[in-house]
Amino acid sequence: MNHVLHQHPFTPYDQIPVADFSSFRALPMPDAMLPAEMTNEFRHRVGTRPLDNAHWLTNDAETEPTIEMKRELLRTRRSEVVGLLEGGEDAADEAAQLVANFAGKKLQSTGISALVEAALMVADDLVVMNSVVVAGVVCSPSRWRLSTKLGQDMLAVHRPVAKYAEQVGGAVDTTMARLKADQPLIRANWTIEDHCALFQPVGPTEPLVSEPSQLWVRMERQTLRALPHCGGSMFTIRTYQQPITEYVARGADKARTLHSLIKRLPDDVAKYKSLLHYRESLLVWLESFC
Repeated sequence: MNHVLHQHPFTPYDQIPVADFSSFRALPMPDAMLPAEMTNEFRHRVGTRPLDNAHWLTNDAETEPTIEMKRELLRTRRSEVVGLLEGGEDAADEAAQLVANFAGKKLQSTGISALVEAALMVADDLVVMNSVVVAGVVCSPSRWRLSTKLGQDMLAVHRPVAKYAEQVGGAVDTTMARLKADQPLIRANWTIEDHCALFQPVGPTEPLVSEPSQLWVRMERQTLRALPHCGGSMFTIRTYQQPITEYVARGADKARTLHSLIKRLPDDVAKYKSLLHYRESLLVWLESFC
């Protein structure tokens, strides 16, 4: 399955867009989610903060296109985007009910079918845990497959993330243990990719573009909350993709921060974030916007 280069985030990585998208412009990612400098040295951080229940999940100009993308993936590639571990039905059902209540809609099904139904009410991906990952509907994976995460705890889920275990593994476990049902937490995660597709379960075998200006900034708005009845937890992921040219056009401060963050990344983290190959040329390119 080869990557097919295009400029439409809602088309899978291995397909050619079927409609004219020449007028498409990516939604600028929310300022509160943008990468920020915390210290002078790289370090993974949990970085969670409390989130008002009323703002748990977002609704914006890209919500409907994202839901349409989900609907098509569920129709044509369901086995790639839906997962359930034996015994996970109750947790999936409870998570689905939370989403439906938030969206002001009623579910017509139960279990994993309810989670699929709920996933089509919002733009976010939904992952359900009960000490390990037991269910999910993930249509915007950042070069990982849901099927490989089922049955894994948080440490195992993040094993591919360079320096995760030694820097934040324990803090994440503590955060998960303290989750509350009525108090969602929010955090953000960023990376740079050479393909725009939201649905991108695998990485390319070689670099896809020749110029840094062809790269995309990918940002995930992640939330966590407890499931009070089954004792599990729920993880939501809302993903945005923006051309790096449009990102740096938002201001010199955005370009400076991105330059500084990329420059200090250890090689193994830069590789995990898909930008090791591009780092040197990208840093030179960013300097002209700082």
